[in-house]
Amino acid sequence: MNHANPAINLFPQFFNQAALLEAIYNKLPDMVFLFDVKERKFVMRNPALDNMLGFEHLKDMEINCISLRSLIHPEDWRLVQSGLQKVGETDQEYVEIECRCIDQNQQYQFFQTRLSVFERRDGAILYLIGISQNITERKRVELQSQLLKNRLHELSFITSHEMRHEYAKIQSIVNLMDNRFISDTERIDLIAEAKKSIQLINTSIFKMNHKLSFNQHDEYYDINKTPVQYTHIIFIDDDVLTNVLNKKIVEAYMPDMPVEVFIDIEDALSEIREKTNLKQTLIFLDINFPGRGGWEFLDEYVRFSDASNVIVLSSSIDNRDREKARSYNVVIDYITKPLSFDFIKTFFEEFNTH
Repeated sequence: MNHANPAINLFPQFFNQAALLEAIYNKLPDMVFLFDVKERKFVMRNPALDNMLGFEHLKDMEINCISLRSLIHPEDWRLVQSGLQKVGETDQEYVEIECRCIDQNQQYQFFQTRLSVFERRDGAILYLIGISQNITERKRVELQSQLLKNRLHELSFITSHEMRHEYAKIQSIVNLMDNRFISDTERIDLIAEAKKSIQLINTSIFKMNHKLSFNQHDEYYDINKTPVQYTHIIFIDDDVLTNVLNKKIVEAYMPDMPVEVFIDIEDALSEIREKTNLKQTLIFLDINFPGRGGWEFLDEYVRFSDASNVIVLSSSIDNRDREKARSYNVVIDYITKPLSFDFIKTFFEEFNTH
């Protein structure tokens, strides 16, 4: 009977266990690293980590916490620090941390990391070992599921409360209209009330259409947004009236915010190239122009700027346009016209940008 090591039979090129373990470590799809607690640096990491975060050129160098902080989403850094402090402080030998990190394409990805004590000496933790999994797709599905659930609750409220209430009023009015005890004056008042209810039902229908349209929060953009102190806004749209209205919406909420408008792509590009504070400049961009349009603007813009500061503002609800917008790292959102006061208010309040 052959009692040879099965690993050697399966992988004859590996003549010992250490070589086999090293090969597995190098081929793991999950990110694995060893963290020096005292020096606060990563002394070992596998190729999956380098490939995901763009560290291939640093594969023979150690990464310290300062380098790591530049990759982690600002809102998640305290959570990471807290996790590093907690592990090993109690009888629990590990902690799990969920955070966002920038990948090599400058997009935030969600990672779930398990940190465990790797080595202690005289009661002190010397090294932690970490294993990270990319859970971005799972998070997007969860976010989309929650978004759909919230939207269904909103639609249910509109149909079961707002519309049903007004429908019941109209039904009651119709039942009273032929009553011989109702005077002409009362009939006129009832008709006026019915008109109000009809208008409210029409408003509810508009709200339902809005909830079912593409003009919703997009989890892709939500994941990749970071707080920015915007000090300047630019609107680029070939429709003069639209630019005037959009400017007034901003000025109504932020009267001191400088706002520029452009109806021509070339003029906009020429002016923007000269600006030195692009990361503090928020650009609203229409994509449908005669001649060179919004896509051409983005193609040119990414050649001289890496600022993620463009919101596509379009009448198009074609999901292909939305997907195309996602391919530009400078685009932080895609919303459909018209621009609303509520969007401006929510955007600047949510990200503390004013």
